[in-house]
Amino acid sequence: MNCLRAFSVATLCCALLRQAFAAGPQEAAAEPPPPASEAPQAAAQPTVAADPDAPTVSARLEKNTAMIGDVVKLTVTAVSARRIPVNLPANLDLSPFEIIDRQETEALLDEDKFRREFVFQIAAFDTGELTVPALSLTYLAQKGAVRSVSTEPLPLTIKSMLANEPEAALKANAAPVPVWQEVHWPFYVVGGLVAALLGGLLGSYWWSRWRRREKVVPVVPPRPAHEVALERLERLGAGLSTHEDLRPFYFELSEVLREYFGARYGFESLELTTEELMEELRRHSDIPLVLSQVEGWLSSCDLVKFARVDASESEAQAALETGIQFVTSTQPPPPAVSDSPTTDHPEASRG
Repeated sequence: MNCLRAFSVATLCCALLRQAFAAGPQEAAAEPPPPASEAPQAAAQPTVAADPDAPTVSARLEKNTAMIGDVVKLTVTAVSARRIPVNLPANLDLSPFEIIDRQETEALLDEDKFRREFVFQIAAFDTGELTVPALSLTYLAQKGAVRSVSTEPLPLTIKSMLANEPEAALKANAAPVPVWQEVHWPFYVVGGLVAALLGGLLGSYWWSRWRRREKVVPVVPPRPAHEVALERLERLGAGLSTHEDLRPFYFELSEVLREYFGARYGFESLELTTEELMEELRRHSDIPLVLSQVEGWLSSCDLVKFARVDASESEAQAALETGIQFVTSTQPPPPAVSDSPTTDHPEASRG
């Protein structure tokens, strides 16, 4: 009886052990992984600190859809500190796109910020959903280290020119064009050249005759010097009352008489002094004037002009009248008019 009980206990223990070994792997698989904080330090990924000198770069397309062969503008912008230069390689591979043109612009945003833009004109000759690859820009960090920063790739859809055609096909052959046809333009060209030649010959003939004609140049006799002088003196006297300062009046009055004497007796008088002018007048013995009176009149005008001696309006009027008297007394006599009667005297016809 005791042996049977011991055998039963041993059998039960074996069954329990077998069940425990079968359940062990399943519980191990179902057990959740330990949290990250409990993971061993050797398994943690190393962290890289952000570069404070790295510029901010971006890229943008002017449109997201284009036709095959269309030129699309791609703008790459880099904003960095003023002391950090940013460059983009000269030779870029933007496959499947081709670079048509490239331009660069720079602008100072503020005292410390600097913006540089790279503008590309690109085109694609393949259709489909294409991608502009990322562009890598280099910059000079602290201690002379050369580093790079990249833009994000940009999607661009390129459509075919035949996308809107329901049944794209080649056009039918054009009708044949006649090769032989009448050509008239050579006759028109030859006729035009002949007409132009004849017209040129006739024009040259008439032009030579016109140039050889006798040219009659009308000679306009100059106005007499005394008429010009009296007209200017009359105009000067009409505005005498409007002069508050009489010095300009005396300047013009003296100039009129000096110019008249020079034109009347044939010498340059405007640049002469009063003494030189009187010497020229003394050379002409036919002057019907008392030269001492002329010299005194000129000297009184010089006192008002240059010495700023005050003169009244009545004195100015008297000086004007004296100048008019000088002109009228020295003007040349009028030409003699011959008395030739056009008709016979009635009494003479009677005799």
